[in-house]
Amino acid sequence: MNLIGQKLNELSRFYKIILVLLNDLFLAFTCWMVFGPPMASIISSEITISLFDLVKSQIYSFIIPAILFLSYFYFFGYYKSVMRFFDSRDSIFLCVSGSLVFGFSWAIIYILQFDLIETSLLSVILLQGLLLSSVLYAFVNISRDVAKYFIYPYEKDKHALPIVIFGSGKSAKDLLDTLMNDPLKKVIAIYDDSPTFKNLRINNVPIISKFKNLKDLKAKHENLQVFLAIPNIKTETRRKIIEDLETIKVAVRTIPTLTDLISDQKKMSDIQELSIDDILPGARISNTQLENADSKIFFISGAGGSIGSEITRQLLLSNPKKIILFEISEFNLFKIEGECNAIIDSKNLQSKIVPILGDIRDKKNLSFIFKKFEINHVYHAAAYKHVPLVENENNLGKAAENNIIGTHNLAEVSLENHVNSFVMISTDKAVRPSNIMGATKRFAEIIIQSINDKSSSTKFSMVRFGNVINSSGSVIPLFLDQISQGGPVTVTDKEVKRYFMTIPEASSLVLQAGEMSLGGEVFILDMGEQVRIYDLAKKLIHLSGRNYVEKQDEDGIQILEIGLRPGEKMYEELLISGSEIKTKNKKIFKANESFIDQKNLIPIIKSLQNLINNNDNEGILKILTENVEGFNR
Repeated sequence: MNLIGQKLNELSRFYKIILVLLNDLFLAFTCWMVFGPPMASIISSEITISLFDLVKSQIYSFIIPAILFLSYFYFFGYYKSVMRFFDSRDSIFLCVSGSLVFGFSWAIIYILQFDLIETSLLSVILLQGLLLSSVLYAFVNISRDVAKYFIYPYEKDKHALPIVIFGSGKSAKDLLDTLMNDPLKKVIAIYDDSPTFKNLRINNVPIISKFKNLKDLKAKHENLQVFLAIPNIKTETRRKIIEDLETIKVAVRTIPTLTDLISDQKKMSDIQELSIDDILPGARISNTQLENADSKIFFISGAGGSIGSEITRQLLLSNPKKIILFEISEFNLFKIEGECNAIIDSKNLQSKIVPILGDIRDKKNLSFIFKKFEINHVYHAAAYKHVPLVENENNLGKAAENNIIGTHNLAEVSLENHVNSFVMISTDKAVRPSNIMGATKRFAEIIIQSINDKSSSTKFSMVRFGNVINSSGSVIPLFLDQISQGGPVTVTDKEVKRYFMTIPEASSLVLQAGEMSLGGEVFILDMGEQVRIYDLAKKLIHLSGRNYVEKQDEDGIQILEIGLRPGEKMYEELLISGSEIKTKNKKIFKANESFIDQKNLIPIIKSLQNLINNNDNEGILKILTENVEGFNR
């Protein structure tokens, strides 16, 4: 069988078309013989003519319909289909219409040979033409499926990865169709606990409805993976499913979210790692709709970063008049611009996207941009935030210049151009900082508080929160990469704890905080309980289908302690002093923090700029130590 398929596959395109034409001609002739005049005449008791003579006398009623039928298929491209990917559903209209051309052209020719025809006989001939069309349609499709089987036999690798699809809706069916064509993956079951699907099958794949069945499959297939095909399920339900799957230590993958599919950012076949925001506890925050955004112009610094890009996506949901994407990285700017335009097209928005390469340290350029675009609102997300890099003595000056001087530039330009509101993205590391990054961010907060104190038109505020999951500075991508390579997974200390929040949650709350700002607030996001990084690493190992082990071996992944990095804390804080003040949003609090007034702040900033220009790290550290509470180097 494989030899026949191999020989057929080796033929040139021309000879393949000839073979298909001859095949269809033969099928049409067979249908005509069996369901047309020949067979009908033979079974009639009054006919004495031989079959050969009968065919010869009626052959014109076959040749003309056959020519029309084959010409129709050829003209409309039916013979240009690639056999490997042939699917009768894709060509159903063309195949049905071609078959009807054959059947009813035969019926018309047959009727024309009568001078007078009774109504009852006319109906019989038309029904016979319809029957002829239906049988030919079936024969043509069956012949394609048989040819596909011969030329491209369906084979699975004997070491194919066993897959269970979680869900049985349309998403699951689309995923199943994709995986059926992958020889390296074998779908062994579909899981759905609905009693409606109990003991049923989809494409001969059994549907299991009990979690015990899933446990049994895991025991039978050590490398079993579960693909979640539930893109529109509630977050709380999704997290509960993932927690249950973690108990049997099965690898979990997922299809893209409904948002990704709608905005054409991903396709159903794009299987991806389980998003970590599905793992950690916490309720999903709904996206924020800003009032009268369609008449406002927004400026986002660091627009290509983790937070900046998500703020941009969520802003687009309010259909703003214009968004200025300000970014120092050409690649990141190109990426977020393309993503924004895709969202605008898919949702038919009227927003305009203006991508601008620039640096917040360039005050002259900032002034030009603000005057040109008459900006209403600013979200300041640009910062150097990777603690080990910023801690390096070779980067200290640039970190201070970017995080402090750059923030001062942007705030001053916003004030001069009477921007309505200015929201700075801060960090929990600014609270009694133990590293340069935290100290520079706290100094930036002081600048914003101080400038707001002298502002009568622009409302300045800042939003302080902890780690955001899967951001460029998060430990999560590192863990996933280490697990994919077989380990070990490295943590600085088993007792290190961190706050975690998803990027969409943090960005939504930033927008909400900006909306409620009256000026000068230090907003703090409720991030729940701190999570032990060690526990998070174990959870990720289990959900990758691996076991956590004390010593590295082939059957599991070890977690290694490598010690705290310079400037790293065992745990983070969100408040410097006092207690948090509630707002109308239960996820957002305020804090009263002291700051330096403008009269005393300006000389310090000028002095800091001179020290940066002279690469005087000791002088920079001295200024930070003197002006940032809790920082001591």
